[in-house]
Amino acid sequence: MATDAYGQGVPVASITDAPDAQVLAQGLASMVGLTNMRFANAAARAATLTSPVAGMRAWLAAEKLWTYYDGSQWLVQNLSAFLYAASAQSVPHNANTTINIDTAIVDDTGGLNAGGHYWTTPVAGKYKITAMVSWVGSGGGGWRTLWVNSTGVQIPGSQGNAAGASVGTTHERTVVANLAAGKQLTLVALQQSGGALSTDTPGSMSATLDITYLHP
Repeated sequence: MATDAYGQGVPVASITDAPDAQVLAQGLASMVGLTNMRFANAAARAATLTSPVAGMRAWLAAEKLWTYYDGSQWLVQNLSAFLYAASAQSVPHNANTTINIDTAIVDDTGGLNAGGHYWTTPVAGKYKITAMVSWVGSGGGGWRTLWVNSTGVQIPGSQGNAAGASVGTTHERTVVANLAAGKQLTLVALQQSGGALSTDTPGSMSATLDITYLHP
């Protein structure tokens, strides 16, 4: 019996082949592992695919993730987010202030909570996070800083400083963090210019969070 033209080894019966229901059934069964399978969540996938093979792909509805099996573990495919604050925001003097991240250009898992100004990690693993805040000029000088919180706790290495000046300042910080699933990432700013200081909106963005999932 011939096989498919795509090199996947699926049996394809011809008109001259003797009827063989078992072979046809095996061919249909072999196609299961070649399709984009869909499961309610990771637990349902694990319960169904007890012996996955390399190359299998599965969609997880609850997590909103494409996953694939590399021969030893399930990995996440295409997980990233680019989020920003669309409006300027007044930041009080010497007060930790959550920046109003409220808009997504890319959000593969729909993790942005615009009202809460946070993005939720869908799976555990290592994430690369780049944060940016743009400030208006401050004749009072002082300094400004930013960092990223994970459910209210500062992520080590995420804080970056920028000196105050009479002209606007844009500063950013990149960090790689090992995060559990369900963590709420927020962008926090602090400034000491002697009074309230506003963020600026060059390109209609006063602050951004660029998040990429790297691996488990």
